[in-house]
Amino acid sequence: MHAPIWGHTKFGCAVGISLRDTFSMKTEIQRFLSQARKMLSAVGPGGTVTISHGPVLRSISADDSGIPLAMPSFSSAPIARSTLIDRLDALLAADQRRVLLVCAPAGSGKTVLLADWASRLRDRADRRPALGWVSVSEQDPGAALWQTLREQLALPKPPHRPSVGAPGFDAAQLVETLTVRETPTVIVIDDAHLITEPLALAGLEHFLLHAPPMVTTVVSGRFDPPLRWHLLGLTERSTRWGAADLAMTGAEIAALCREHHCELDDAELATVLDLTKGWAALVRIAAMYLAANPDRSAALAVLARPPRAVSDFLVGELIGALPLNVRLFLTYTSVPASFTQSMADHLIGGGAAHTLYELDRMNFPVTSIARGDDIWFTFHPMLRAYFLAEMNRLGAQARSELHLRTANALRAAGLPRHALTHLLDVSDPRHLRGFLTECGTTMVLDGDGAALFGELHRARPSLLDDPFVWLLRVLDALFHGSAADALAYLDVAESRRPRPSFAPAHWIDALTGAATVDAAAATGSVSGHLTVDTAPTGNPDIDCYLAIQSATAMADGGRLDRGEEMLLRGLALALHAGHPRLALRALTRLTFIACGREATASMRDRANRALVIAAEHDLLDTPDAAQAMTAAGLAAYLRGEQPDPSHAAAALAHHAVQDGSESPLAGWHGYVIGLLLAVDQAPDRRAAIDDLRRGTQLLLDKDTAPGATAALIPHVVWALLGMHEPLPAQLLAERAQQLLGDLPDIVIARAAVAEAAEHSQAALTLLAPLLAGMDVVRPSTRVTGWLLYSSAHHRIGNGAKARSGLENALRHAAADHLLRPFLDVPNAIELLDVYAGRFGRFDAFGDIVRQNRNAARSSTHPALTDAEMTVLKHLPSGRTAQQIAADLGVSINTVKTHLRSIYTKFGANSRVAALDYARRSGVL
Repeated sequence: MHAPIWGHTKFGCAVGISLRDTFSMKTEIQRFLSQARKMLSAVGPGGTVTISHGPVLRSISADDSGIPLAMPSFSSAPIARSTLIDRLDALLAADQRRVLLVCAPAGSGKTVLLADWASRLRDRADRRPALGWVSVSEQDPGAALWQTLREQLALPKPPHRPSVGAPGFDAAQLVETLTVRETPTVIVIDDAHLITEPLALAGLEHFLLHAPPMVTTVVSGRFDPPLRWHLLGLTERSTRWGAADLAMTGAEIAALCREHHCELDDAELATVLDLTKGWAALVRIAAMYLAANPDRSAALAVLARPPRAVSDFLVGELIGALPLNVRLFLTYTSVPASFTQSMADHLIGGGAAHTLYELDRMNFPVTSIARGDDIWFTFHPMLRAYFLAEMNRLGAQARSELHLRTANALRAAGLPRHALTHLLDVSDPRHLRGFLTECGTTMVLDGDGAALFGELHRARPSLLDDPFVWLLRVLDALFHGSAADALAYLDVAESRRPRPSFAPAHWIDALTGAATVDAAAATGSVSGHLTVDTAPTGNPDIDCYLAIQSATAMADGGRLDRGEEMLLRGLALALHAGHPRLALRALTRLTFIACGREATASMRDRANRALVIAAEHDLLDTPDAAQAMTAAGLAAYLRGEQPDPSHAAAALAHHAVQDGSESPLAGWHGYVIGLLLAVDQAPDRRAAIDDLRRGTQLLLDKDTAPGATAALIPHVVWALLGMHEPLPAQLLAERAQQLLGDLPDIVIARAAVAEAAEHSQAALTLLAPLLAGMDVVRPSTRVTGWLLYSSAHHRIGNGAKARSGLENALRHAAADHLLRPFLDVPNAIELLDVYAGRFGRFDAFGDIVRQNRNAARSSTHPALTDAEMTVLKHLPSGRTAQQIAADLGVSINTVKTHLRSIYTKFGANSRVAALDYARRSGVL
């Protein structure tokens, strides 16, 4: 025999379940009905308990000890609700006076839980409280409630009751008797929502307020009895449990299904939990369906409709007694998955506030949650499914009108994705086309492009071939980093342009121009001649996107100042319109402009601002965020700082495109930057260098964005030279020259190879024309050129030109804090040591470079001991050996011994010579 339905010990109308429309369950239904009849008349050893809404008060007999002899009984043990039982036990063990209100719809398992708990209390060997249980009938209970409790608790009869007594006299007498007795007592008043008579309510309120500390009272009902519950709440004497507290957990649902010989896998269990929300009676019905039908997928699909068994239960116990206007309200407001009061007013024509209040008063299962400035209401899934079925009976025209009203309300609430679902059920196609025109771009920019195209493919596939929709596909692909898909969609969109579109023609022109620039930027094929000449459309989404792409075309055409100005305008528009994706893209493009100038502070600040927006709006896995992290890592690299490992990882991340291939999330240039950043952090630097070399060769083969590619070549050449790979460095520089020509960065890479091979004259020959026009090259290239010039002249013995080259390098590097060239060029740090103090106002920056933790020097002397370093640091003070010894607390002979060792290691014969060497070598 199966365990009973939770909560079905109190009602009979839900047990007449008919499953013939869906399953062949005749035998199972007969068993269930037989079981239900037994549940409706449970017999105990001390008497008969009527567990239905009968005409008389249902009571439980008691013996002289006050312990009930009969409790609501079941044909088999209920599913253990151990967590709830523990909570009830904790309530009983509390020190203060205790009142628990258990308020939940029919079938939630209230009575079964409380009866199970009461049975456990009755069976205790020790600390067993006196127990009273009263189930209220639909008739006016009057004084019988308190008399029944007296009988169950074996309390003496009260003095003669006056014919005209004060309200609550019987309750007050019971309070007085329980106070005198001082016995731990548990009282359960079930179906308390049926108490409606004012005197009875007054008595119940008096009892709850004044019951002695050793009494725990549990009031259970479908909705709150109309008492002044705030009086109990203010004194912290009451606790309230609702449907959410009583909802069955996944483990409990699985156990109940097993009783029906129905084993659910994790996915099936999750579906049942989602459909029923743990509502016990519905869980039981679901278990019966699933047990009877071997096709689980079909059974779960039927449960979602819902089946007749669920409808019978809902109508009989929840919906049947509702007024017609409330049922219409529930039918109309079930169309959206959730709704606000203003949306409900729009759907029903006003008066939603009163109906929502009434539903709340009767504890109808409607959940509410605050989102922004609104409260959103949601029906239980099976309740909503029932009312949706009712809505479908209204006729096609009424259904279409309700879906249109819902779509308009959702659009007004800023939820176009949800509005689209309802517009697809509107009969007039003009509404859908108007929605796509006004909100299609918004959905794509909000990241809902996949949902948009999926819904159209499902319900309106013909619209997918509209030129405007193809352009939306281009936009969606670009924001997901699928440049190849974007180019393919753009070609289709261009071929469809002669066809009429539901969108205005000038919108098509604007989007086409902007998307063309965006696709070119994504593939690195932007040319200086590419422009966007269309005027603003009046659509804020399109105009914002248009401004960003116009600025991109200007920046790539060399008009950085004008491009930056327009990007700032586009950023302001994006923030005002609430489009974080566009704001992120604008900030990423602003970061690119800073990268072009190698303004490292701006690179870092703009990238960090972009990443803040990405983190706030869950966009950290987008190509724009990856590019911002790449730029932040490059800024740290150029400044001689340690890049954040997560930035290098973002640059190296890949994602799959539509054809199944993979491409770097940050683009191929970003990928090579990531390989470059990873070299210093890699446990196997040799393998990392090989990856960098291969990645750079692949980038060269792609023949995209020559200027951006050329800018990376010197950095990669220095990384190869730093790992003593002169031949691969030379081959890479020569191949770059063949493919990209004699761009300044390529010339610098070739000069670096020559200087590393000690071919200083060849390096100077390469540098001569470049140094004459240094104003047109990027800062790091300029700094590297002067450092190579200085190194070459130092090698051939021309000290004056070596010093002037260093000074020029410091001048061009100081503004943007470009330390990296000094760390790359061989002997640059040693040269700064040699000429330290001779650069005037640039000495300070020179000292910063020399003190950088990544600065490497080729040391030609043994290292000093700690004691020798301590003495050396005292020499610039000019103090004598005797004074230094006194300062250090050692003998003068110890100081002299350290001085002799320092002079020997430095090859010096005096204090002045030792200090000069220490400064030139970077020791000081």
